[in-house]
Amino acid sequence: MNKHYFCAKMENMKKYIVAIVILLCSLASSSAAPKDITVLTFNHGDSVSLRWAPGSEALFKKSVESGYLVQRRKSGEKQWQNISQVLKPYSLAQMSVLEEISPDAAVLKEILYPSADRYKEDQSSDPNGPKLESIPGEPRVEDDLLYMMALFSCDISLPTAKAAAVHYVDKNVDKSATYQYRVIFSDDEKKSAPNVNVATVEMPKKTILPASNDLKASFDETFSQLNWSVASHEGYYSAYNVERSLDGVHYIELKERPFVHSYSDEMFANEALYRDSFPVEEGEIFYRIKGYSPFGFYGPVSNVVKGEPKFNIEKLPLQVDTVIVGSKSEEIRWSFDKNFEKKIKGFKISRTPDYKKFYYENTDLISPKKRSFTLPNKYERTQYYAVIAVGVNDKPEKRQEKQSSYYMSFRSDTIPPAVPTGLKAVIDSAGVVTITWNKNEDADIKGYQLFVSNSNRPDDYYTLTDTVYVPNSYTYKIPLNTLTNVIYYRINACDKSYNRSQWSEPIKLMKPDTIPPAPVVFALPKQPGDKVIVEWVNSPSEDVDHMELYRQIDDTGKIVMIKQFDLKKKRKIEKYEDPYEFKGERVRYYMKVYDEVGNVTESRSGYLNAKGERPGCIGNLKLSVTNLEDKKKVTLTWEVTSKVLINRYVIYKKKDDGPMLDIASVRANNCFYEDEKLAVGSTYRYIVRAMSPEKTCKAVYSEPVEFAGSVK
Repeated sequence: MNKHYFCAKMENMKKYIVAIVILLCSLASSSAAPKDITVLTFNHGDSVSLRWAPGSEALFKKSVESGYLVQRRKSGEKQWQNISQVLKPYSLAQMSVLEEISPDAAVLKEILYPSADRYKEDQSSDPNGPKLESIPGEPRVEDDLLYMMALFSCDISLPTAKAAAVHYVDKNVDKSATYQYRVIFSDDEKKSAPNVNVATVEMPKKTILPASNDLKASFDETFSQLNWSVASHEGYYSAYNVERSLDGVHYIELKERPFVHSYSDEMFANEALYRDSFPVEEGEIFYRIKGYSPFGFYGPVSNVVKGEPKFNIEKLPLQVDTVIVGSKSEEIRWSFDKNFEKKIKGFKISRTPDYKKFYYENTDLISPKKRSFTLPNKYERTQYYAVIAVGVNDKPEKRQEKQSSYYMSFRSDTIPPAVPTGLKAVIDSAGVVTITWNKNEDADIKGYQLFVSNSNRPDDYYTLTDTVYVPNSYTYKIPLNTLTNVIYYRINACDKSYNRSQWSEPIKLMKPDTIPPAPVVFALPKQPGDKVIVEWVNSPSEDVDHMELYRQIDDTGKIVMIKQFDLKKKRKIEKYEDPYEFKGERVRYYMKVYDEVGNVTESRSGYLNAKGERPGCIGNLKLSVTNLEDKKKVTLTWEVTSKVLINRYVIYKKKDDGPMLDIASVRANNCFYEDEKLAVGSTYRYIVRAMSPEKTCKAVYSEPVEFAGSVK
């Protein structure tokens, strides 16, 4: 890599870094000379939070071995006092666990514990191009960027900051005192003047996070754009959270992670921009923001802005359906979605005989609720009509209008065709509807128009076919998982002069049954003698056809059907004696209930530990929970109950109602296992299985142990 290319690459990287607000890094760079550690404080009044950052990647790595010490002294004192133990980052194992939970820890892990291929030579994207090399004595661009991203991850994620050991809270304070704080590496404790900055905190003067009071928003058809000033927030916030509400009361966060102000143009350095897609097409939408502090909490909410999606009248569906010519008048009929009636002020009727001269047929707007208009006179020659929807805004510069296509009213034939007959509809189990009707006997028939409705209300029908549909059958698929069980159809006919008949009488179509029957309710299995007795309360559904009973031995055993019940012959079956010869296994039963059309539902019983001596090599499986500083871990121990040679143990784990999965393999000389991968609020079940090369120890699992409760 030549010098000019390297400088250009560094400049591009700097532009990217400038686009991300990293508070501690910016404070460090603004000082007269670079510091090994830069500290930032927050005065709560009864405690002081501290956040700091090492001045380079090498100093980040130094903290793994050395760790940090937080020191304090009162104003006027010379002697510094250690107020913390040595604070060290997470170990590699702990960091790997955190990385699974929080992606922000990935960059920090690479800084503290570099991967093996981290320092491979960079290659050009062109395999035949020049090899990219760093300049001796200069840091790699990727390393600088990785270091900055590690600081950034700590700024927007308090768990990541704690994992890096760059966060501390001083709770033992005098509320009237003035303190000085600094953070040093523990190796530098005996140095007279470590290269770190000092922060002064006057306890009576609490730190107050500023609110954003200049939030603004502009609203388009499908999205809004928010903007606010960030110039006055420097030193307080590293990111922001944007919240949205549809009622002005209940707000939701739009991102799981805080939004970071970034820019590529210096003119946007002091102004944040955020774009949001609308979740609804109509109604008011409210927004507000909160700044996120690198200390892990949000500041006060901003002013609230609100608006509505911009209305585009051009998207409204509008068409002339027919023109009925009488002896002394003409009636124009049109279709318009009633959901948009509030968006328009009314309709106008446009007429032209030749597309050269155009006329309006009404002086006053027609009501948005109307779908027809009668002209007081009749024109003798062919006319073309269009309907124009007029928006509600009266200002000329903002007035919106949507015009339908022109409809030809041909005058040589004014008699509409006969109403189609024989309308029928059938539907199969997949929701495929086939509609047929008799062909009209009119000599000048051009086609048909089919309409559909879920309610059979006249104003609820909408067109299913094109304006003129030639065949006399139509097939399409409808969704079956809807709240309505019926659907209605009607049809009219159109002749070659575009005269349309009246609607036919509606026909009603019942949708097929897709709702599964209610499940059975199991009682706990019991074993008064040798056989296990399974009892249940039958499904109350009236269309039940048959049931299938399944057995599962142990959590990972195969689920096997053991009995089928034909409920058409006998509906009172609510008990079954299982002839299986149990030997101390753990058993569970499942029941599938089928209705007459094949819909199925499933339920399961509780567990039963059957009588008898359970075969296997493992016993006395125990579980203990150890409280660590920031989480818990589970320790499993067991005993060997057989003299069979054992190669290894397999550990199985089940989370909540999920499957039982093997998670680890343990050597034969170890009878314990530790599990630290626990999630908040989950329940876990563990089983251990011994593996023997002699195959004399059967593949039977240990008795399960369970850990129930929240992990805090």
